[in-house]
Amino acid sequence: MAEIDYARAPVLLFDPVHVNQRTTRYALFEIGFRQIECVASLADLKSAIADSAPAMIVAESSATDTEIFQLVRGVRRSEVGSNPFVVMLLTTWSRDTGHIRKAIECGADDVIVRPFSTMFAEERVRTLIKGRKDFIVTSDYIGPDRRKDADRSTDAVPISVPNFLKAAVENDEVALNNGRQHVQEAREAVTSERVRRVAMRIVISVELEASKETGGKVPIALDVNDLQRAARELRAHVIRAGRREAAEVAEALIDQIGTLGDGRNAEKGTLKLVKELAMGSYAAFANGDTIERSKDEIGRTVSNLRKRLQARAEAVKRKAQLAASEAAAQTADDAGQVGSPAIKRAAM
Repeated sequence: MAEIDYARAPVLLFDPVHVNQRTTRYALFEIGFRQIECVASLADLKSAIADSAPAMIVAESSATDTEIFQLVRGVRRSEVGSNPFVVMLLTTWSRDTGHIRKAIECGADDVIVRPFSTMFAEERVRTLIKGRKDFIVTSDYIGPDRRKDADRSTDAVPISVPNFLKAAVENDEVALNNGRQHVQEAREAVTSERVRRVAMRIVISVELEASKETGGKVPIALDVNDLQRAARELRAHVIRAGRREAAEVAEALIDQIGTLGDGRNAEKGTLKLVKELAMGSYAAFANGDTIERSKDEIGRTVSNLRKRLQARAEAVKRKAQLAASEAAAQTADDAGQVGSPAIKRAAM
């Protein structure tokens, strides 16, 4: 087992509250880190990520949660910095489950709730060194694979990504020397999967709309705005990858989605063309590979979405009926109370 020397790994620490930043810095120092760069503003944090190469980023998320979560997503999507796979550890004072869930869903490696002991923090850091999870890519997530075995029904393939924190603290010269190549290979794998997932998202939306004719009405309108966002993201990915033909097909896809209007009276032929263009853009990007291998997953996703949407509609309907019944009962009670004195006087 390689000896761990935390002093070898550069750390970037963000916290807008000076006293909390100092406390966290002290904990990192006690663990053994020595190269600790501290910043107190989001602008400085973004600049430091872009200009330096930290092995680990530790960021407080309580006061600036929305911005921090967006920044983490930006890093994972290669929009900020040179290493989308940098170890990212978020801290927070919030025990709100919604906040913690969002922190996890943005793609961070771990979330630690304050206050925490130095020993507890070191245990979590060691886990990120020795047992960091592979990444998975979906249409709206890039980050550690947190699925349980029972949830692995999709064909999202785990991707091995470089861990510069592990390489640095273990002084793994081979991993450090090959780091740039490993990052590039992993980035290409992530981009390929991202493009496939975005194309699938468009196909699934069209399939769900088309299934209204065969499987009964789906209680949700076609979201043309979401289709446009997905198509533009698809175009952006293939342009960055230098795939001109794929970009041209994606441009045609965007134009075709624009003819759908609000989506309420979408023609079958147009929907079919949108689906074919989404699949064609991915095929042009992936040198002829298709998303046919995802056919079963698309079918399952459409079926599950239909069931969830119909169940949600039924629940809303039952709630409305219950509210109407309660309102009617209250009206009847009020009418009875108003009429009772007159009845009493008539009986006297």
